[in-house]
Amino acid sequence: MGADADLVRRLTEEVYLAGNVDLADELLADDFVSHDPPPGVDPGKRGQIEFARDVVSAFDERALEFHDLTETIDGRVVENWAMTGIHSGEAFGVPPSGQRVRVRGVDIFRCDGGRVLEHWGAVDMSDFFEKATAAGG
Repeated sequence: MGADADLVRRLTEEVYLAGNVDLADELLADDFVSHDPPPGVDPGKRGQIEFARDVVSAFDERALEFHDLTETIDGRVVENWAMTGIHSGEAFGVPPSGQRVRVRGVDIFRCDGGRVLEHWGAVDMSDFFEKATAAGG
């Protein structure tokens, strides 16, 4: 695995999984842009950091599966992942449900100079919404 894949793995494991959200400031470029931010999330660096903070505060007992982590020759990293956790705080407008949920996604990151510059992604949150809303969340 190359340096760019290591960078993306750190962002995923240390920021989103371990909850060290302050590290995102170091890993994301100042002019970072997410081309597919969640609704209501600013596409820039500050928005990404706040989104990470929201994820960490909304899900306890987070666990992560990497299905694939591939580095391309042009500085892009493709990450196919699934995260499970207990929905313990408000997330995406849904109050805490106490349910163990699974969220899956595929992300593409463009990296350069030891920083993440851009992000594109698609996330499947059907399990989250199905379980959280069925539980009255």
